Amino acid sequence: MKKIILAILAAFLLMANIVQPAAAKKTKYELHVINMTNRNITITLTDTEQNSDGTYDTYEMFIWRYDDKTSEFPKGTYTYEYELCGATKTGTLNLKGDKEWEFLPCGIAETKMRFDSHFADPVTVTMYGPMEMPEPEEQTFTVELGGNQIRDILSGHYIITWEVHCSTVAADPKTVFSEEVRVLKNGTTSVMMRSCEWYASPARTYAKPVPVKFQILNRASFPVILQIVGPQGELLTVNPGLNTYSLIYGTYKYGYFLDSEYHTGYMMVTKNGQGRLVLTPSHVYELPGAGGEDNGN
Repeated sequence: MKKIILAILAAFLLMANIVQPAAAKKTKYELHVINMTNRNITITLTDTEQNSDGTYDTYEMFIWRYDDKTSEFPKGTYTYEYELCGATKTGTLNLKGDKEWEFLPCGIAETKMRFDSHFADPVTVTMYGPMEMPEPEEQTFTVELGGNQIRDILSGHYIITWEVHCSTVAADPKTVFSEEVRVLKNGTTSVMMRSCEWYASPARTYAKPVPVKFQILNRASFPVILQIVGPQGELLTVNPGLNTYSLIYGTYKYGYFLDSEYHTGYMMVTKNGQGRLVLTPSHVYELPGAGGEDNGN
């Protein structure tokens, strides 16, 4: 009887040694991957802890382009491998809790940039971008007189806008400055915000550019009021059909009401006058021979 009890006890201890590591292995954490690139990504994860049979657990995680995915993996340290932007990336992932992993578009990385302001008062700068992202965002910064360094910004193309009261008449509206800037990954990008007097100088011939023709097509059957803010600010009445306006070239932010909704966006008026903005309602009714109206000066 004593031998039987000892045998049972030995078997129990042996099972405990086998079951205990397996139970510890069941602790899992979430890995949330956000794929902002235009390529599908397959991540291969290999556990660095060796199994009793000499093998290593391997997992694959597939994420569609412009998508995100969450999967659970056992707690541990993994080596990873994936292909992106024409290169094979490898490294180590420590999964000791829930983790988020973000993949930026190729050529986009966190960096810094500099603003040099000649304005005595603080200026609020709005940056829209990067344009390479699936969903560009607006960011605002307060820029003081002199040098200002902006950190934790993504590289890429942005539309930068700021408003300054240049007129000596207090009731006059602010002057809007807008330009497109490419923020480099190496952190050397610098934007010079020159004074109103500098732009008003007769020597700055490019401060008074010759307007160009820009077309706006209104597919609605009624006029639409369009507000534009950029090198010049205007409230335009866009009649049904094709309309031509004289605008200073540059980047504009626009807004208008249509179908009980307010629509906003950005449009580029090029130096050669190419390009067109189309306003389309939710239901379009084409009339044979419907023409446009030229509102240019």
